[in-house]
Amino acid sequence: MKIVRIVPLLDFGGVEQRIKHTVLGFDTYSYDLLEIVVLGGEGKISQELHLMGTHPIHFHQNFKIPNLRLIYMLFQFLKNIQPDVVHTSASEANFHGLIAAKMAGVPVRIGEEIGFPNHDFKWRFVFKWVYKSATKVIAISQSVKDRIVELGEVEEEKVEVVYNPVDLGIREKEKGESGTLFCTQSGANIAISDVYNKHGEGEKPFVFVTTCRLVAVKNLDTLIKVFFELVKENQEKYLKLWILGDGPDKVNLEALVKKIGIQESVVFYGFQEDVNPFLKNSDAFVLPSFSEGFSISLVEAMLCELPCIVTNQGGPSEIVEDGKTGFLINPRQASDLKCKMLKVLKLSNEQRQLIGRMAQEAGKKYSVWNYVKKLLEVYSTP
Repeated sequence: MKIVRIVPLLDFGGVEQRIKHTVLGFDTYSYDLLEIVVLGGEGKISQELHLMGTHPIHFHQNFKIPNLRLIYMLFQFLKNIQPDVVHTSASEANFHGLIAAKMAGVPVRIGEEIGFPNHDFKWRFVFKWVYKSATKVIAISQSVKDRIVELGEVEEEKVEVVYNPVDLGIREKEKGESGTLFCTQSGANIAISDVYNKHGEGEKPFVFVTTCRLVAVKNLDTLIKVFFELVKENQEKYLKLWILGDGPDKVNLEALVKKIGIQESVVFYGFQEDVNPFLKNSDAFVLPSFSEGFSISLVEAMLCELPCIVTNQGGPSEIVEDGKTGFLINPRQASDLKCKMLKVLKLSNEQRQLIGRMAQEAGKKYSVWNYVKKLLEVYSTP
């Protein structure tokens, strides 16, 4: 079977990581031929795939909807290689790729919704028309499926839920001779243990960590304000908040931290290729997003045996069993977030470890193998 995956970009983010894991999965578990097509230019994951021996095809086009030239270019490409399956991810790839695949006579055409669309009447009509070109539509969670069906963009029977893959090969911590754990930030080595010693020699803080793109929907300003209240009200505790990721809200979030005076307690580490060392050295994961289609970051934290405090909006409510493998919060109620963070802070080490072990076990179902297996089932189903 010859499969073409089409995405807008391969920079960094959930879609990009999913493509990387898909390539690894097909290399390991499948004899099917997988080709990656990128509408825009090269990005970080593009470079990683090149190093892995996979060479994505980049069209270097403006993929803003609509681009008729891009549809024609895709049509010519697909007509030439004649794939059995075209699988598009994200709205720009869905629009241009599904239309081109239909024109080229590709027998299996899969569109994929990667989050919660907030379409007005015009865009609902557009994507209802686009999805008529698809043989199947994948939703990355049941919540996303419910949303696109509710919007009237696609019939319920046409949608398959396929949860995102997460790399289960949790890497061992990389240590220097002194046992110091290192990360990379802007090309410089920064010892995570350095932040332990700012408060007192040898004293390890209780670390809340979040890993995500720094955008408004992640609700990180609320997290910072709640964390400030926890620091103020629990001065006998040594608390830290680690924020991993980059994005347009970074400057504003750093300004907020400075304004309320907790620069010593909140550390921005920027984008990290490997978040596992940070997760392994944290005590709890927090993600108070206003909505999440799935959240690879959440499952990565669960696999690192962290108690997770996450939004109840979208995919996380299907991943976390509230009170057992983590804690769900209403992202629009700061008091709820504060209550759950305080609850986790006051748990004994044994209680946190028990929740972490159950979280890790629950996270194993999102393996790359299960993902590839489910994809091939969808591709083969009429």
